[in-house]
Formats: sequence, C-alpha cells, structure tokens
Amino acid sequence: MAISLRALSVAGAACVLTACATTPPPAVSVTPPVASPTPSVSASASAPSQTATVSASATPRPDDAVVLAGTGIEGAAFGTPESRVTALLTARSGKPDESASGKVCELDDATPYGRQLSYGSAVFLFQSKAKGTKSSPRTFSSWVVNLDQPLKASMRLADGYPGATTFAKLATSFPKGKLTKIALGESVVYVFRTPSGIWYRGDDRKTPNAVGAGAMGTCE
Repeated sequence: MAISLRALSVAGAACVLTACATTPPPAVSVTPPVASPTPSVSASASAPSQTATVSASATPRPDDAVVLAGTGIEGAAFGTPESRVTALLTARSGKPDESASGKVCELDDATPYGRQLSYGSAVFLFQSKAKGTKSSPRTFSSWVVNLDQPLKASMRLADGYPGATTFAKLATSFPKGKLTKIALGESVVYVFRTPSGIWYRGDDRKTPNAVGAGAMGTCE
C-alpha cells in the first residue's frame, strides 16, 4: 500500500505522512495521512509505496486507552523511536489493522522513508531522516484520525477536543487558535490549529473531516 500525502489526509487509511516538505501544520506543508478519510492532511501527506500487511486487532482496553494529544500520544511524544511507540500501541490496542511503508515522496530524491500503522480511523506515522531507506531508524512524526468514522474503543482524543464539531465551534472553544486556507495545486483545504498543537482539517471552511497532530507536508 502506498502511503501518500492525500492518503494521510484521509485518515482512515489516510494520514499525513508526507514529506517533501515536512512541517508543522499551519504553514503548508500538510499526511499519516496516509488518507480521504484523509493524513489527507490530503494535505497532509504523501507517501510510501510498498508492502502492506493486515492483521487482526486485539481486544480493546478502554481502561487504558491510547490518548491522542498535541505532543504525540500519552506515553510517547513525537520524535520517540518507532519501536517504543509500536510497543505501546500494541500493548494497549493490539496489532494494527494495516501497516504500509515506503518512500514518503517519490518526487523528492531526499525524501524520508516512512511507515504508517492504521487502527480503524486512526493512523500513526513514522519517518526516517532525509534520504532514508527501509533500514533507516524512524521516529514518531504524526497521527491523524478520520472524523467520518468512530475511534476504536481503545483510543480517545485528549480531553477537551471533540470529534464531531465545526470550525465555528472550534474558534469559540479555542479563541487563540487559527484557521488557515491552504492551496494544494488545484484543490484547497482548511486547517484549524489549536494552541496545543492538535489541528483539524476540512475540505471547506465549515466542517473538519480529520483531526491530528504532528508534522504535515506536501509532495508536489
């Protein structure tokens, strides 16, 4: 399965994995997506193409849910080695529904090598440094959730961050947040970034279809 920026943007199989220009949200580099939900962070991510494996997930543990926050997930901040994050996710949510890896942006020779793990509507992204290969060390770079689908019982957004919402409601709840219009070729996406680093993305300025945190990038 190829991991692409538009894929990430989709969030269920999409995240914002991109990285011809890996950068934090507001700017435009918006991926995991890996998906339309879809890190799109369709504006959000581009990517790998290679093998994908599917496996059954374990029984959810709602009493020890994976908390998705602006700095990563509870117990593992962005930048944490991939092995530590995957161990934590496996312990709390079982094996991923899907795993895909490959070059983050086939159009860039200096692109990182990435891997994304999908747990239902949530996608977790890992990237190597520039010009990485399959064997290069990777670190946790972002997570994206497709709001058109429910989260697994073993995962939840940080307190205070709704799943069903509108950009207008977000502006009221987070007065210091900022809504940005991002042009991606012939398409446009809207990204509202909260002070904590959690961002919401949508195809129009009314309703977001994905929420995530971490680096967003484009591959053009």
